[in-house]
Amino acid sequence: MGIVLFYLAGCSFCFAQETSIPSLYRYRLENGLELYVMENDSAPLAYIEIAVRAGAVTQTAENAGLFHLYEHMMFKGNEKYANQKEVTQAMNRLGVADWNGTTSVDRVNYFFTVPSYLVYDGLEFWSYAIRTPLMNETELENEKSVVLSEIEGGLSEPGHIVGAELFKNLFPQAPWRMDTSGDPDIIRNADVKQLRKIQGEYYVPQNAALFVGGDVQHEEIYKMVQQIYGSWQNGPDAKGGKEPVEVPEKSPLGLIKKIVYPDPRSSGKMVQVVYYLRGPDSETDQDDIYGADVWSYCLSNPESAFVSKAVAKEELCIPDADYIGGGYSTMRASGMISFSAAMVGSDTMSPVEQAEKMLAYWNGEAVEDMLKTGTGFDDSDIRNVNKRLEDGRIYSLETAEGFLKGFSREWASSGADFYFNYDENLSRVTNEDIKNFVKKYIQNKKGIAVLFVNPEYYKQHKKEFVKTGWKELNSENANWWKCK
Repeated sequence: MGIVLFYLAGCSFCFAQETSIPSLYRYRLENGLELYVMENDSAPLAYIEIAVRAGAVTQTAENAGLFHLYEHMMFKGNEKYANQKEVTQAMNRLGVADWNGTTSVDRVNYFFTVPSYLVYDGLEFWSYAIRTPLMNETELENEKSVVLSEIEGGLSEPGHIVGAELFKNLFPQAPWRMDTSGDPDIIRNADVKQLRKIQGEYYVPQNAALFVGGDVQHEEIYKMVQQIYGSWQNGPDAKGGKEPVEVPEKSPLGLIKKIVYPDPRSSGKMVQVVYYLRGPDSETDQDDIYGADVWSYCLSNPESAFVSKAVAKEELCIPDADYIGGGYSTMRASGMISFSAAMVGSDTMSPVEQAEKMLAYWNGEAVEDMLKTGTGFDDSDIRNVNKRLEDGRIYSLETAEGFLKGFSREWASSGADFYFNYDENLSRVTNEDIKNFVKKYIQNKKGIAVLFVNPEYYKQHKKEFVKTGWKELNSENANWWKCK
């Protein structure tokens, strides 16, 4: 028996491992590369994605932005295709209509869809791209300009400005681990040696996974992947696998930080305020995520006390249930909780007063209600949530491509096993679990509030904002790399 067990361990999923998802098969090569295959013959197409556990979460202050730059360089030529033109021609021959690569906080991924009879060639295409990028110095200099243009073009976007402020305040020790764009100076000074270091550490099989779906047979895909990727080596500097990432502290703020953003998109008739707190991280707090997810769905129920009481309060000026909400976003080491509300401008109150009342409600009565019975978080409410989530899971399986795109994100942030056991663990969540989540992450915790107002209004009432402790946010003071 011992010999058999040893042999099976060496095979490392030589045979498909069962999963809780219909038609989804799981393999792992001996080099650590994971393979997930979903069979769906509704159309003669095959979706192919390769993903790497990397991105902002693995950045340092010295290389922030280089994972995004590396993503661009993947399309600039490799051992088989000498330059970007040949790469593009190869995809045209594969019949690729749409392709892309993305760099996010927890993942870098590359994907396209090909006719299913060309699935071998598609797999081989990504093998050359990820294993043998040329990293030509001339191409690198050209691509720096492209990436810098993207960064500089986004610096004035409201989403970027607000996000940058969040990074600085909720992740003060390492804000660059939330910012995929990075520091423009780091991009300007990047060299091939730095990118090769990223390749040797993160673009390795034990830190990567292939996702293949559509009109395919899982056994055949495994044979192809074994033939094409089986010789891929990890190398002496390889990271990944179960190697942990550093998780930032959960309570970085001693007091509520209040930010006012003169938003050109805001009209004088509406006032919007959003309040952010740190939440569970999948790296260290997976048991808390189930309660957090159920809490999010219960919170959004129009009949919950959180929504119905806020709408009923005349002083908050919330038009209806569609104008208030909240939730939690699962991330590997940067989970966040948020509350948001849009209020009609008042003739008797300033936007500052409205925002202060909203914050008082969120940090007072709303939290108290979350810890009571009969307010929308009871076991009967939780059963309704489970049914909604089950329906959502069924809908996500409609196409292999749609499912795998979402699943690869979960693979990078929480891991495949977390996803496969998600429904079972979610069904065990009780009202007590939600209370524990609220006490641990929301009650008496201090976050950052962002108030969005019309720029003209801000100019007229700037003294009031200063007097009440609301700090102005703009493109000049938002970015962490300007404050190093």
